[in-house]
Amino acid sequence: MSEYGLKLASEALILGLYAMAFNLLFRQAGLLSFGQAAFFGLGAYAMALLTQKAGWPFLATLPASLLVSALGALIIGFFSIRLTRIYFTMLTLAFAQLLYAIAHKWYAFTGGDNGITDLRPPGLLGESLPFYYLVLLAFALAVIFLAALEGSPFGYALRALRDNRARAEAVGVDGFRHLLLAFVISGGLSGLAGFLQGALQRSVFPDYLFWTRSAEAILSTILGGSGFFLGPAVGASAFLLLRVVVQAKTEYWPFFLGVLLLLMVLFFPRGLTGLALGLIKWPTEARRGASGS
Repeated sequence: MSEYGLKLASEALILGLYAMAFNLLFRQAGLLSFGQAAFFGLGAYAMALLTQKAGWPFLATLPASLLVSALGALIIGFFSIRLTRIYFTMLTLAFAQLLYAIAHKWYAFTGGDNGITDLRPPGLLGESLPFYYLVLLAFALAVIFLAALEGSPFGYALRALRDNRARAEAVGVDGFRHLLLAFVISGGLSGLAGFLQGALQRSVFPDYLFWTRSAEAILSTILGGSGFFLGPAVGASAFLLLRVVVQAKTEYWPFFLGVLLLLMVLFFPRGLTGLALGLIKWPTEARRGASGS
């Protein structure tokens, strides 16, 4: 592919990873977090600050970014998990906006709205193709990890808490600890996505922490279908492709996105993945119906 194609494919994988990290909370645990941007931005800023101010090698900042994001999720989750429903959602949003305000105003440390630029990875990783393979490897490992998590006793415990927390806790499931651990894992993976996005764009700005960055994960999940394991990744690719195509033709990208979301919610609530699977199964079901009648 061309340089632009490789960059677009890398961005789709990063957004897919970010959306799947969000869906760990949304689908598995039944928690709607509007603060995923906090961990996405923490991962990106950890990479940027350690490479520019501390002189760390690029790859050495990867585990540090994961650790910083997971630690941020541990602190935020410790307070947020105690709340439920809309109160949980609003508190996660408040924490993310607080971090955004700090990054936006602290010019001496974060560069403020000027951001941190010139973050080109050294050596081969500064080229589009090797960096794409790095992103692909990170995405694949995250998918394998999330698949194993979903089929583990921990994954079943999360779904039990989602369906009926009181009943799950009555049979011995520690709701707070399980949900907090899920929150930390989701935050760490979101930080990994932020790390990769900052390296891809070769710059980090405060909008990595803004609420619209959280909305991208939510919209991708809705488009792809939250009920399917890879649905958020499918939705992320569709979201990115639609944005590129529409913005090349018109400036009214939010309008077309709103219309698409309205249609998806009203007529295709299972998302693009559910729609595609339905179209694949439709001829078989039609033949069965005809033979049965």
